Amino acid sequence: MSASERIDDPAGDERSVKGASAGGATTERDPGERPIGYWLKLVDRLIDQDVDEVFLRTGLTRRHWQVLNMVRDGVSDVTTVDSVLSPFTTGGARPGGHAPAVSAEISDLQARGWVTQGGAGWEVTVAGQHAYHDLLDAVSLSRERLAEGITREQYDRTIATLEQMARNLGWSPGA
Repeated sequence: MSASERIDDPAGDERSVKGASAGGATTERDPGERPIGYWLKLVDRLIDQDVDEVFLRTGLTRRHWQVLNMVRDGVSDVTTVDSVLSPFTTGGARPGGHAPAVSAEISDLQARGWVTQGGAGWEVTVAGQHAYHDLLDAVSLSRERLAEGITREQYDRTIATLEQMARNLGWSPGA
């Protein structure tokens, strides 16, 4: 296979640009056309990089942001925060459904004075509210960059298409 018949995969693998047609026969694709997996992995990686840069400037991680958001939204029990965020944790959940890093992030947010343990569980402090809004501004700019040149209709159609693909592969809401 010549170099013009290969594309670089975001995961670092080279993939053939030959594809299967609906009938299973191999067809030649334009070398500039890339499969959906390429775009999914690439966009996911670029979103991660962009958002990570936002938090890197503050010494935070995306996990801090997720935890701060959940506590701000009224989820005050660490076990609940753990169970909700565990699917997004590298390496998956620990036995019992607990995300390995959430306790560390809660401790760090508490040390910054952004959350405090109240009578009903964790609560965001006034300083935490200010920090949240500053971070929200930066995250919003990142999201705006991502959506630049895309209409709301295109975005909604893309989300609906990806959701249907996930359903086709066995995902169901709440799973």
